[in-house]
Amino acid sequence: MRTMVLRVIAEPPQIFWAPLLPAAVNVLFNFSAMMFGIIIFNVNPMPFFVTTVLGHAVIAGYAVREPHLSTLMAAWMEARRKTVNLTPVRGNKYVA
Repeated sequence: MRTMVLRVIAEPPQIFWAPLLPAAVNVLFNFSAMMFGIIIFNVNPMPFFVTTVLGHAVIAGYAVREPHLSTLMAAWMEARRKTVNLTPVRGNKYVA
């Protein structure tokens, strides 16, 4: 019983074997491109479904090697934030 609880806590959220955040970005990007293509250029939506499935397969394949891809992306977004200086200093800038 204890190993089951630890396994549930340790596993990242997934949807169809791919990490949740990259899979959601893939679907959102392809759906937006499909709507843009249909409305503006009147194209067939089938190629967009194919690219969505292929992109999801690539993400799922990469997730086999790195299952915590969503966590890495979230940490990268947090690390990119700039700090705001209250006083001008040379070198490393920290909030004072």
